[in-house]
Amino acid sequence: MRRLLAAVACCLCLGLAGQCRRAPAGAARPIRLPGALQPIVRFQPPPDGLLTEAGLDRYVRVRRASKGRSDEEAARAVGVDPEEFAWVRARVVEATVALEGKRIRAASEETFARTLAALRQTRASVKEKETLRSIDEQIAGLERERASLRRPESLPVSVAANAKRVAARRAELDSVSP
Repeated sequence: MRRLLAAVACCLCLGLAGQCRRAPAGAARPIRLPGALQPIVRFQPPPDGLLTEAGLDRYVRVRRASKGRSDEEAARAVGVDPEEFAWVRARVVEATVALEGKRIRAASEETFARTLAALRQTRASVKEKETLRSIDEQIAGLERERASLRRPESLPVSVAANAKRVAARRAELDSVSP
């Protein structure tokens, strides 16, 4: 049995060695696949991580077609690679989270500023020492709380750029969100 396996292995090696001829310099042999075996080109995310308008258009098209079916089925139905759809959806969510975080921080800062201004205005009209002390404590507490809020970390360049692109189409993207 071992001799038979050795003989088969030897034949394969010799057969393959005969197939390994060098092509003439500069001549590249094209790989030809049978008609049924065409290469599958899968989506490759861009190295810069940036969304394109065309990618967002395909995302919207898939979301509109997904009524009553999965996103993958909808993507295939409209001719979009499901992997591309998933990648674009992740970038849209990432950009939306960045935009919402910015909006919430701005609203929070505005609320702190209005509240502190109202307390200071009230303080100016109060004469009682106990009430003044209470208002001063409230002001100091709010100032400490505002100062303790973490400053937002700077966003990666791709997320910031994608957030701008998503912000420009926010109404359209929100209208097709699940």
